[in-house]
Amino acid sequence: MKKTLSILLTTLIAVTFVACGGGSDTPAQVAAADAALPAAPATTAAVANTPFAFPAGVPSFGTTATTTVAFTNTSTTPAFSIASGGNTASGTTTFGSCHFLVTASTFPAGSPLAAGQTVTVNPCNINVNTAGAVANGVATSRSVALLLGAASSAGASVTIAVNPGGQLTLNGNSVGSVTLAPVTGGG
Repeated sequence: MKKTLSILLTTLIAVTFVACGGGSDTPAQVAAADAALPAAPATTAAVANTPFAFPAGVPSFGTTATTTVAFTNTSTTPAFSIASGGNTASGTTTFGSCHFLVTASTFPAGSPLAAGQTVTVNPCNINVNTAGAVANGVATSRSVALLLGAASSAGASVTIAVNPGGQLTLNGNSVGSVTLAPVTGGG
């Protein structure tokens, strides 16, 4: 009986020690905050063909109805498509801020999105919901939003992963890094 009690007590202590994380020298890490990534070829390629919806429009585009923006290829000057109020525009994008060069459009003459126009938007970021993401390299579905000036899109779902070194991937594409923080609490 004494030997059985001793084995049971030893097993219980070991299980408690492992459950509280005492078996690892490195504490678990999570992303400390959301990531704001400047729009650039690598980040727009990672979200290519993801529609970003702006329910109240985009002031820089002169739209007030729901406006949808998507980067439609993975080029260093990615193509874009914009739709709002029954009109569409497309063209190419360059960066530093976002410069949308409209090459085809059904928006009327005088609109910022009319053919031949260039619309510059700053800031132009992709905001990724990374706060609390475990830095284990395992892909999870999270929300991203496109920020165009003062207008922020509704969240779109993408696959993200944060590795133990803080490297961030969107849809399998490396896009930067995040600051990590140890998981607090315990068993």
